[in-house]
Amino acid sequence: MRVVESSELSNYKVLPFDLFTENKTKILEAGEVLTPGKLIMLKNYIRIYAEDFLGEEKKTPAQISESETKNKKQRLKNFSYESLDPEDFNTVINKDSAMRAETQIKIKYFFKRIFDLLLQGYYDDAILKMQSLVNIIRNEVYKNLYKSGKGSRTRFMGEYELCHPLNVAVISCLIARKLEYTPRAVDELILAALLHDIGKLKINIDGESAILSTNEDELREHTILGYKMIKDTFGLSESIAKVSLEHHENNDGSGYPQGLSNDFISEYAQIVNVANYYDNLACNRTHIMITNNREALREMLDTGTSKFSAKILYTFIHMYNYDDIHDFNDMMM
Repeated sequence: MRVVESSELSNYKVLPFDLFTENKTKILEAGEVLTPGKLIMLKNYIRIYAEDFLGEEKKTPAQISESETKNKKQRLKNFSYESLDPEDFNTVINKDSAMRAETQIKIKYFFKRIFDLLLQGYYDDAILKMQSLVNIIRNEVYKNLYKSGKGSRTRFMGEYELCHPLNVAVISCLIARKLEYTPRAVDELILAALLHDIGKLKINIDGESAILSTNEDELREHTILGYKMIKDTFGLSESIAKVSLEHHENNDGSGYPQGLSNDFISEYAQIVNVANYYDNLACNRTHIMITNNREALREMLDTGTSKFSAKILYTFIHMYNYDDIHDFNDMMM
C-alpha cells in the first residue's frame, strides 16, 4: 500500500496509475491527463493511494514485456495429460484402433505439446513430461493393444511427425513385453523410441520440416546428433542414447553411421530398427508402396535378417495376424 503525495503527482502530465481513496473508491484512472484543475481537486483528499493499494505497482513497458514473456513460457510449460481437452486438438484418428478415439487424440495432443517444448528449447520440462508419456504408453496403451493381434489396430494415424515416434514407441513396447523385459527396461526402451529421431531437429533450424524429411542421404547425421543431444543435453543414459545412434544399423553391417552388425548393435536399437521400418512402410515413407498390414509384414520378411535381428524380427512378426488386410487409408477418420 503506497500513499501518493501531491508533489509526486505534479511530476506527471499523464497519470501512470489508478488513484483511490482509503475506502478503495477510484478517483482517477491511469492514462488521464493531469490538468491543473485535477491537481487542485486531488488536494481535497486527506490521503490518496496508488493502484498498488490493490496489490501491484504500475509496471514499466519493459517490465510488462518481461512479465508477458514469463507468462507465455509458463503457459507453454504448464500442462498435464489430464488437463488436456481432446476437443481443442483437431487431428486424424484410426477409427478401427483398439484405443478409444479420445485416448488417441489426447496422446497425440500431449506429445504435440511436449514436441513444442523441445522446439522451444525447454528440454528439462520436455523430458519430465516425456516420462509421463512413457507411463501412459506402458500402462494405458499397452492394455488396449497387446491382445489386438492386428498391426493396423495398434497404429496412430495422421501427422507423421507426431504419429511416427508414438507408433515406434508402442511397437517397441509390445516387442519388449513379448520378450519379457523388466518394467525398467520397458520404460527405457519406450523413452528411447520416442526420442529415436530427435537428432533431426538439429539438421534444420525449422525442426518440423526436418523431421518430416524423407531424404535419408541428407539426414544420416541425425543419428550422431541425436546421440549427443540425448546424452549431453538431456543427460539420459548411454543405453537410451545408443538407440538414436544405432537404429539405422543393419544386421549384415550395411547400415549407418558405424556399419555395425549382429550383436554389436544394442538390442534396444535392434527393436527400434524393426518398429521404425514397419511404421515407415505403413506411412509410405519408403520407396516401397504398401496398403495394409499384411503387405508390410511380407516386405519385412522379404528383407529378412540382412537388415533385422532374427530374434527381434520373428518376435515382431508373430505378434500380428498375417490376414490383416484392412487398407490403412480406409481406417483414417
